[in-house]
Amino acid sequence: MKELLKKLIKAKSTTETGELASAKILADYFKNAGLKPQIDVWDKNRANVTVRLKSTGEKGGLLFVGHLDVVPAESTMFQPLEKAGKIFGRGSCDMKGGLACTAAAIVETFKSNIKLKGDIIFSATAGEETDSSGIVRFIKTFKDKNLCGIIVPEPTDFELVSAHRGLLWLQITTKGKSAHSSMPQLGINAIDAMRTFLNELPKFKIPGVNNQLGKASLSVNKIIGGTGSNIVPDLCSTQIDIRTIPGQDVRKIVADLNKMIEKLAKKNSNFNAELNIVRQAGSLQTNDKSPFVMGLKNILNIESKAVAFTTDAPYLTRFNKPIVIFGPGSPGLCHKPNEHIIIKDMENGVKYYSKIFKHFLS
Repeated sequence: MKELLKKLIKAKSTTETGELASAKILADYFKNAGLKPQIDVWDKNRANVTVRLKSTGEKGGLLFVGHLDVVPAESTMFQPLEKAGKIFGRGSCDMKGGLACTAAAIVETFKSNIKLKGDIIFSATAGEETDSSGIVRFIKTFKDKNLCGIIVPEPTDFELVSAHRGLLWLQITTKGKSAHSSMPQLGINAIDAMRTFLNELPKFKIPGVNNQLGKASLSVNKIIGGTGSNIVPDLCSTQIDIRTIPGQDVRKIVADLNKMIEKLAKKNSNFNAELNIVRQAGSLQTNDKSPFVMGLKNILNIESKAVAFTTDAPYLTRFNKPIVIFGPGSPGLCHKPNEHIIIKDMENGVKYYSKIFKHFLS
């Protein structure tokens, strides 16, 4: 399992390089154990890999879904380092450690010849960090309705997560007219227009409160404007990160923001702005009283909780099955320069997943 993780880290599955190399590593791991994985490839180097451990079919199966891709990093972070009981490297925590644990648990179960009454399906998908293209392809082709539940082995420090916020990334662009800064009256300053928008933004409220996740949040995270110190800027852009809660309509949030922009334009003929959606992902709230979640609580001896971060899990709600997020690694280490996973946690992950297989499927 350690060697599998190290190979996955070396594969450097960023958006630029794609996920195909990582998918092949996982596929080879399963093939060497006697299983028959399938790789779905598109755009030359984008890929998902899926494997199924078949059963008698008497019970609903378990679906595990994780992501192959990682965020960019310095080249040294793609050289895995084992030190002091930990494995360091990009993706070690988010979330190739979880993938390695799941794969190892599946192979261990396969080799043990345990008679399963429900299938184990595992899919590692592309693009969770960027466009979620892999999970979108997976849900279009996955036809198995006979499931008892779904687990996403993202890093949660083995806390049982049943709810999380969604995300809405927006870009606001203000447009002006360039001129020499010695004669600013001949131009229209796009940065001034953006300042007008940002001064108004604190008044914008997103209604709704969730009993687990609280209110939606809004954060202005990036501003770009201007081309030179002596040029009146004709463009300025701002990126906004909104974290939504279950039940909120993204279309209404966007429409309300556009109404605010329209009002500002009516007050000032020089104000010209447009809004574009950069990315959106749904929120998750699984019924904590469902038999699947209650069963997990009992065998793991923990309670479920809600978190602020976002995963690909909401895409899987179309299957109308209970979904939880449960995996090794600390969420606080994701995307960090010291990203790592504790080897003992990986070993415990295999034990937990094997225990879950036996409880629900044997």
